[in-house]
Amino acid sequence: MEALVCKKLGDPTALKSSISEADNDSPIILSKTHPIPQLKSPTSVRVRVKATSLNYANYLQILGKYQEKPPLPFIPGSDYSGIVDAVGSSVSPLKAELFKVPDGCDLVAAGALPVAFGTSHVALVHRAQLTSGQVLLVLGAAGGVGLSAVQIGKVCGAVVIAVASKESVIASVKDFLKARKLKGVDVLYDPVGGKLTKESMKLLNWGAQILVIGFASGDVPVIPANIALVKASLAFAAIKDRKAIGKVMIAIDDERIVKSKL
Repeated sequence: MEALVCKKLGDPTALKSSISEADNDSPIILSKTHPIPQLKSPTSVRVRVKATSLNYANYLQILGKYQEKPPLPFIPGSDYSGIVDAVGSSVSPLKAELFKVPDGCDLVAAGALPVAFGTSHVALVHRAQLTSGQVLLVLGAAGGVGLSAVQIGKVCGAVVIAVASKESVIASVKDFLKARKLKGVDVLYDPVGGKLTKESMKLLNWGAQILVIGFASGDVPVIPANIALVKASLAFAAIKDRKAIGKVMIAIDDERIVKSKL
């Protein structure tokens, strides 16, 4: 089978070379003869992958900067969609670990749902316990987790403000809050960090929650200790044991709820 394999740590975006197996410079190579994995137990399932997404955590793993460091060589990736092509003798349909792609959602979109929507679901529903009428400010709203946070926030009934640009847009957010006669932001969803986080904190209500999902800007935000801090690791921990994924997939497939699609 074909697979993108990380053979050594490094920045795959820094090189202009190819990703062929003969390339000795790139951390990532395209292996066209990677062995097909075999079922390891009666409860194992094998999925023929049709689509997968690249999350920022995967990029950090290739750099060697993520908290989880798989042994080399490894195939980077967190979520995917595909077709089941082999099952163990003790496997029951859709009991755990796998979820049926909702009707009307293609495999490409489904391949980008679990991590982004699962992370946002855990952060907003489980950690922040976002409720109707609260003001949610989403930074990095054009990205995968940002887009999912906007949609889940709307389903929760929150007043959602989406920011997908530089810190200069904070002035527009202030104008919006004033026009709507809103005192400030109750929940800040932040996958960005840096200056944008610092400017956004000026808009927070007393006792507001900050959901630190990531640091796409490269700068870890400095946050006062009197504001609730939710670390991204808590969200990802719940993703790994699949506590949230089924709920997210069911919610987006509910006819009463606007369907979410990347």
